[in-house]
Amino acid sequence: MGALSLNDIGLKYGTDKSSATHDYLSFYEFFLEKKRNSQVSILEVGVLDGQSLKTWEEYFPKAKLVGVDIAQGAKRFEGGRIAIEIADQSNIEQMCAVALKHGPFDVVIEDGSHVCEHQITTLKTLFPFVREDGIYIVEDLQTNYGDMLVDYRGVSSITCVDYLKMWLDLRVADDQIDIGKVEDAFLRTYGRAIQSITFYRRACLIKKDYRNVAFSYDSVLVDDKVHAKSKGVTVLAHLSFVGDVYNANGCANGSAAGSMREVQGLSISSSLGVLQYKAMGLDGAWTDWVDEGAFVGTRGKSQFLAGLAVRVKGNREKTLTVRTTCRFGDGGAPATAVDGEECRSGDGRPLCAVQVDLAPRA
Repeated sequence: MGALSLNDIGLKYGTDKSSATHDYLSFYEFFLEKKRNSQVSILEVGVLDGQSLKTWEEYFPKAKLVGVDIAQGAKRFEGGRIAIEIADQSNIEQMCAVALKHGPFDVVIEDGSHVCEHQITTLKTLFPFVREDGIYIVEDLQTNYGDMLVDYRGVSSITCVDYLKMWLDLRVADDQIDIGKVEDAFLRTYGRAIQSITFYRRACLIKKDYRNVAFSYDSVLVDDKVHAKSKGVTVLAHLSFVGDVYNANGCANGSAAGSMREVQGLSISSSLGVLQYKAMGLDGAWTDWVDEGAFVGTRGKSQFLAGLAVRVKGNREKTLTVRTTCRFGDGGAPATAVDGEECRSGDGRPLCAVQVDLAPRA
């Protein structure tokens, strides 16, 4: 006989998360099943009569479980793999103390007071303690609507659903919204640091995708004698999903951080002030030649470059040579051009890395 489903276990213990009432558990199992036999850490805000804690305890046989409630009586459910903390979910310091003691968490279920301000505050407080690839669930969002909102709004000017919709806009719109201009610090931090927001009847499930890694975009494409002799070339490039990166080694490498970041625009400078360049968009149109320091292309418009040409201006071309190296798409060998030749994508793939070397002629 196979293991019971999450909903069957919920029916066994009488939790209102089962199909007998809210019918959350069949929805949750789609996301939680692969974690079932792992040593996960689960936090649930709102203990009440302990039915859902018993459900989690049976479904996750190796899990560490933490229940949080404002009522002292919740302590009666403590024991075995279940810890109970008495805290007010509207009190940031108390909730942080719980999270610091027991976190980080693989799953957080917020099933507390259902008051809008408490839902939002708890989300902002606990989501930073959710692990990468972890899950945060907000339950009973029907309290944000209709007659129920009269009793559950609290002092918040917006509902939790309104707040989640703001988050949804930032995730779906992606780089079409300037996230740097978002006033809310939580949304600036996590607006694009999630894999998905999934709304369900009366609930919302958020899957985290936050990689706190310091990416470097300055690795060179060609490290040889020409590059070693290069005369102080700097590149400022606007990369998709990243923004402006500035490197003093003549290279902006959007393919160096483990995933491709396309070049939307750039500017180039040198210590000798002798460069000119032009860029080509994906439509095949080239910009005019510009002197170094000028920006060509776009920022934040999801319009990528597909070609670059760089030359030495005036009489300095007799003594100096410039090499342009580009990588297009998500792999393959870089392409190279010299002295104003066009370095361009042969198959329409976008530019994702560029290196410019200015050296004395041999």
